[in-house]
Order: sequence, then structure tokens, then C-alpha cells
Amino acid sequence: MIVFFTLLKNDMKLFFKDWKAVLLLLVMPFLFISLFAYALSPYLGKNNFIDPFAVALVDKEDTVQTRMIARQLDDITVFDKVVRIPENEAKKMLADNKIAAIIIIPGDFSESLLTGKNTPVTVIGNKAMPLQATVVKNLIESAANLVTASQSAINSIYHYNQKAGLKGEELENQFNESTMKLFIESLARTEIFTEVEAGQSLDLTPFEYYTSALLAVFLMFAGMPGMKMLVSERSLCITRRMAASPVRWWQVIVSKFIVSSVLCVMQFLVVIILTSFVFNNYWGAPVKSIIILFGAVIFAVSAWSIFVAAISKSPSTADLIGNLGILLMAVLGGSIYPLTTMPEFIRNLSNLTINKWAMEGFMTIFSGNAAVRVNEQVYHLLGIGAVLLVSAIAAMKIRNVNGD
Repeated sequence: MIVFFTLLKNDMKLFFKDWKAVLLLLVMPFLFISLFAYALSPYLGKNNFIDPFAVALVDKEDTVQTRMIARQLDDITVFDKVVRIPENEAKKMLADNKIAAIIIIPGDFSESLLTGKNTPVTVIGNKAMPLQATVVKNLIESAANLVTASQSAINSIYHYNQKAGLKGEELENQFNESTMKLFIESLARTEIFTEVEAGQSLDLTPFEYYTSALLAVFLMFAGMPGMKMLVSERSLCITRRMAASPVRWWQVIVSKFIVSSVLCVMQFLVVIILTSFVFNNYWGAPVKSIIILFGAVIFAVSAWSIFVAAISKSPSTADLIGNLGILLMAVLGGSIYPLTTMPEFIRNLSNLTINKWAMEGFMTIFSGNAAVRVNEQVYHLLGIGAVLLVSAIAAMKIRNVNGD
């Protein structure tokens, strides 16, 4: 054990010799979390696929029925403003790109509906805002289809009442009643978009979300120095010379693992302290859950570093594989872009990444929900780490057989 502790002391000394690089690794997670949260948090709360826009309403009839339509337009959330102005002023605003479309209600609108003539509502779209103009057009077409369906229902009710033997005033009263009921319902339509909630979501702040997303990425980067030390020693034949000494090969790996773990723990503590005081992140979950999750992440990250070291022939190759691998897992695991918006095959691949399970685990911690456990995430992280570790040992044995 004296030999091992001597080796570990030497590795620690070499690693922390460049204190500026260590300091940078410690503060970078906090800086990136701040940057991502401040820059992208406005998009987390958005639930519309299009920003609200203004339209103009030209009401040439100006009756109770058309004013009802105008009030319904006011309640539609996709319109941030409905301007009621004459047609010539509306066209001027359209030319100045102040509105996305003009909705023109004709003078005989209500009467034409009751008689079945159906004088059309005119929509003039802004060619500079094609998406918004299409939304308005589809809205009016949908309303027209609803009115047509209401008229068909009224006709069906009228003919049914006739067949049932209703006549004269009674038949007329039933017709008027069905007409008023169905047309009021069709004119009172307000919903355009339906919100669908995909499963139970965790209650997180933007800072907690990006802390969960980026923490795994930086813990993986924290494992890179130890991995590069291992590759450098092998490329300089130091590892072969150690074979003639009392140092065993597993002691070399364990020493690098401890060095990386120390940096990861320091980095994690810095993140906890800064995000707690600056962003008010919730770290009030049971300490046992935090330690178990963090330990599983450290194991998976260290296994990844050892695997990269095992398959790399030189420090430059290790840099390339390590950095690209971390970035690839960050994308596939949802650390950069939410998985819910990605194709299904990407979501399936994300199950093989450290980032996804680490991110989900930390999000569970931040949620403060006592009913939610991190067991699933821990099991997956341990499984991924075990596969990487076995693969690394196999690669090392192949290298030894080939004399690399």
C-alpha cells in the first residue's frame, strides 16, 4: 500500500501543479449554467408554436352578432391585439406590416347566415407574414365549416320535426330555437389550439433544469485530465517501466480514478454552493439520494475515461475521442436540446448515454418530490459504467497481447 499511496501522491502533485486549469474546470460549470439559463430560459416557458400577432377587424355590419365575433377574437391567445378600424385604415396598416391580416365581415353577414346564403368573410393576408396569415385563413375557414355544419343540423332538426307531425307556429318555434342555439354556439367558438400534456412533469426552475443538463457534461470533462495522464504515461512507455517495479497496473488505474474523482467532488461542491446561494436551486433532497446518484455518475464517468484511455494510442487521439464523445452524448442525452422535441430513434439512443440518466436523476433531486426515486437512473448509470469498464479491460488485454 505504501507503493500505491506514493503513486497517488505523485499523480495528485502532477495534476494540481497546473492550478489555473483546475480552477477553470471548477468554475466553468457555474458560468455555463448561468449563460444557458439566462439566454435560453425564456424559451422554456413558451407553449405556442408561433408568437402572438396583431390583426385588423373591419365590421361592416356592426350588430350584436358581429360584436360577439369580435369579442371571441379578442379572447384568442394567438392574437395579441385585434384592431377595429375602417377598411382603408386597415389596408394602410397591412402595407406598413403592422398587422398580419385583415378580417372583413360583410354588411349582410347575420341575415345571410339565417337564410342560408352565407356571404363570405374576407381575409386579406400580409405576404410578409405568411405563417400568421395562414393561421388567420385557417381560423376563418374552420369557423365557416362550423357554420355550415350548424346549418345542416338545423335543416335536419326541421325535417325531423316535420316528419314528427309538428306544424305551423310550433314548427316555427322549434326552428327558431334550434337556429339561435346552434348559431350562438358556432359564433362563440374560441379554441384554435389544444394543449396536450405529455405525462407528468417535474417542477423545476430554468436554473435547476440547466444545472441538471450541464452537470453531467462537466463531470465528464473533469475525468479527461486523469485519462490523458494515463494515455501519456503509456505513450511514453512509463507504464512498461512500471511493470518492472512493485506498482501493479490496477494501481495505476485506481490512482487516476481517485484523482479524477477528487476533481469531480470539488466541482460538484462548487456547483452546489454557488447554485444554492445565487440561483436558489433546491438541494434539500435526502442526502442519501444525492450521494448515491453522484456516486453512480462518478462511476460511469470514470469508466468512460478509462475506456477512452484504453482505446487511444496517443494523447491527441484521446483528446479527439474524449471531446467528441462527450459532445455526442450531450446532444443525444438531451443536455443541449430537449429530448421531447427529437425524433424517436434519438430518444431510443439516449438510453445508452450517461447524460440522459444523470440529467433525469438530478432533475428528480431538484423537483423535491418525495414520491419520486432515483433508483432507475442509478441502475442505468451503473450498468453503462460496468459495460464501459469491461470493454476497457478487454481493450487493454488486447493491447498487451499485441505488444502496444
